This record gives sequence, C-alpha cells and structure tokens, in this order.
Amino acid sequence: MKLARPCKALESTVYAFVQVRTDKSAIYPIVPDGTNILFFSSCRESFGGTQSKILEIPLTIPDSEYFGIWFYPGAMRRFFNIDLSEASDTIFELDFLEAPVLRNLHERIYDEVSFENRISLCERLLTKTQSNAGFIAYLDHALSQIYQSGGNISVEKLADRVGCSSRHLNRIFQLHIGASIKAFSQMVRMNSFLNNKYRYGTCSSFPALPGQCDSGFFDQSHLIRSFKKQGLQSLSPFVQEFMSDFYNSK
Repeated sequence: MKLARPCKALESTVYAFVQVRTDKSAIYPIVPDGTNILFFSSCRESFGGTQSKILEIPLTIPDSEYFGIWFYPGAMRRFFNIDLSEASDTIFELDFLEAPVLRNLHERIYDEVSFENRISLCERLLTKTQSNAGFIAYLDHALSQIYQSGGNISVEKLADRVGCSSRHLNRIFQLHIGASIKAFSQMVRMNSFLNNKYRYGTCSSFPALPGQCDSGFFDQSHLIRSFKKQGLQSLSPFVQEFMSDFYNSK
C-alpha cells in the first residue's frame, strides 16, 4: 500500500491519498474512525459514508491498482454539499455526491500511470473546489477536544467548552460527520485503545499498560462489548491490521 499526504492547501481537509495494488483477490479492512473516502478501481468509483462497524472491502480485480482520496472527519462538506447523516454505514456510487468536479474523474485518474500524477490531478481539482462555506469553527474546536481526551469527554462538557447547546452540536456532528457526538467519541476511544495496545504490547487485564491502555473503558467486559459493536471481536496480536492509520499517526 502507498500512502501520501496532500499539498499544503489541502492539509486540513484531506488526510491522505492511498493506492493499493493487488495481484490476487483480497480484503481491505476499514476500521470505523469518522473519516470518509472516495475509492476508485479500474471499473468502479465509490464514496464511503461514515462507518459504525469495520467494513471489509473486497478487492476482486487481479493485478489491479485501487486509488483513494481520504478525508478528515468533518471535512467532506468543504467540497460537497451533502448531509453525511444520510450516508452512514453505506457505500454509494459517486453520483450520490452530485459534484461537477467528479465528472470523468475516474477516467482521468486511470489515464495517469503513476501514483504521483494521480495525486497531482486530484490536488488541482480539490483545491479549486474547496470552500470555507462548509467550515464551522466550533466543530473544529469540538473535534480537537475529543482527540485530546482520547474520546473521553461528555457531550455536556464538550458543548460547554465550545459554547453551544449539546442538541445543536449533535445536529452539526450528524450533518458534517454522519455520527452523533457519542458515537464519534466511541470511535476515537476504540482507536486510542488499539493504538496503545499496538505501541505497548498485548494486555489482558485493565488497567495494565503505561499510556492508559484502558482508554476510558470501565473493565474488560465493557471493552469486549464495544469491540463487538464495531465488529472487532478478536483482540488479535496483529492489532495494527485493524487500526486506523489516521489515529495511529496522532
């Protein structure tokens, strides 16, 4: 897998460009983390709504390259006028976004041979499309508070810190992220746990490791219930396979 960060103009909205090459059929797992992706193959183009459970994408075209544009949580509305709450736990065709910038993008991406040229093409188009109309300062502040707490901040405290009602803030999260504050915080908390588990090794009791391995989970049964809810039942020693690269880099 190749992964590259965007140009400076897109660094606050696009997390990365990604390319996966396969020589046989495979499964590409996506951990729920609040991010969104535009995903292209040689015969299909898709938009991934916010996922509440692990999503296994089948890569079925042999000897093929899959290309993706990976957006930060809350960033899609800087480019596309959509309600993310309508796209939860779903994969759509790109026409769902109803965006002129996406017309013929699939063909233009695969007209380019190199990963670098595909990135340059998408950067040019996205830079022209990006707008501050979809930017809400207190949403950005709220996301920062959730990340800093590892997902361990109450809805009421979060709303108080950003200066708006919890009801209004929840509506903003649903519109811009496609998940409630509570559900998004749960994603951050789970990924924080996976990050700590990978960094500090296997743990079978809580709390057990430096760096707060429990990540806000009350006990092991609470953790296991949360894993089942997000489709991550197995505490695999190869936990990096199930960890969002986005949260791993924080």
